[in-house]
Amino acid sequence: MISLTEARTLIWERISTLPPHSLMLEEAYGHVLREDVYALEDIPAFDRSAMDGYALIAEDDSQRLRVKGEIQPGAVPSFKIERGECARIFTGAPLPEGAMQVLKQEDAYVQEGYVTRSKESSIAHIRYRGEDARQGDLLLSAGTHLEQGELALLAGLGITMPMVSPLIRIAHFVTGNEIVAPSQTLLPGQIRDSNSTLVAAFARQHQGKIVRQERVSDDLEMLQNRVRSCEGEYDLLLISGGASVGDYDFGKRVLIALGFDIHFEKVNLRPGKPLIFATRGQQTAFVLPGNPVSHFVTMQVEVRMAMERLAGAEASWPEFKAKLAAPFTHGASTRESFWPARITAEGGEIHVRALRWKSSGDGTGMAGANALLHLHEAASAPAAGELVLVLLIGSL
Repeated sequence: MISLTEARTLIWERISTLPPHSLMLEEAYGHVLREDVYALEDIPAFDRSAMDGYALIAEDDSQRLRVKGEIQPGAVPSFKIERGECARIFTGAPLPEGAMQVLKQEDAYVQEGYVTRSKESSIAHIRYRGEDARQGDLLLSAGTHLEQGELALLAGLGITMPMVSPLIRIAHFVTGNEIVAPSQTLLPGQIRDSNSTLVAAFARQHQGKIVRQERVSDDLEMLQNRVRSCEGEYDLLLISGGASVGDYDFGKRVLIALGFDIHFEKVNLRPGKPLIFATRGQQTAFVLPGNPVSHFVTMQVEVRMAMERLAGAEASWPEFKAKLAAPFTHGASTRESFWPARITAEGGEIHVRALRWKSSGDGTGMAGANALLHLHEAASAPAAGELVLVLLIGSL
């Protein structure tokens, strides 16, 4: 049994990043950028007005200024401003030659083609060429997740086909004679399949694409044949259940038969101790413990890292301290523990509440979770008001 740190190190070292491809900008949201992006020209590319007003010579102290012309955004000024002159100008329009100050229209009195100042100001009200970035400046680094701001920047740079990581293709098999579809009426001994929905939602959150998802009974040959039937279709193989050492836990045997190299089988983790990680060339596989909370935790602390590595992203671990809002029952454990929790902002502080969880099979403890309380080995239950470590897994 290895530590979580050792497990994450092995995951990072053993997985190969998927090759990038170009993608239309409007389809690139959430993808990982796989190239450094530099400014192709100065930003802004020219001196422009930051206000609606009147462009004039900065040191001009004339009492009245003749309005020589008008400059709208997108227009190229065809005249030069001399002392005693100004030009009507609008926000974003280029400055005419000679002008290096803009008098705000609120500070100007206009009458019969002449402007007088109603208020003196030394502020230029100009966005200067290159003040945001100079040509050749690095603006986005490879490994950046493309969200609203990044996509807008790429559009402004004229990059319409960025190089990004592809969606990670995921094949998922849920094992167990007792597992039935969520829509099915339960017979004695049966359990509805919640892990398929959990995995599908996780994949969507982390730029994965489910290419195969099936329920398979506890039959070694059947599971092996079903996994073999989608050879070459997936980058990441997930098998729910079959990670332990019981008579009907077939995950490891299936992976070995398919030519995968097993890198670890147990992690000093609660929940999620039985967890198999394997690779075969460019393909990655995990056999996850079948209980839903174990699924929930192992996907966040281990499988997510595998997806980041496949996508060429940096390994994320958004962990910080928050104040525990209320006490909860936690038995001391020799394993590193992660407890489903809810983070909220209250009174200017970040608070966290442990969610109800009786066992790793208790799916009610996942509803509302946007974080995991991180409790180290042999830690006793923290008291209310104490600062505790939390791993953010959703939005605040």
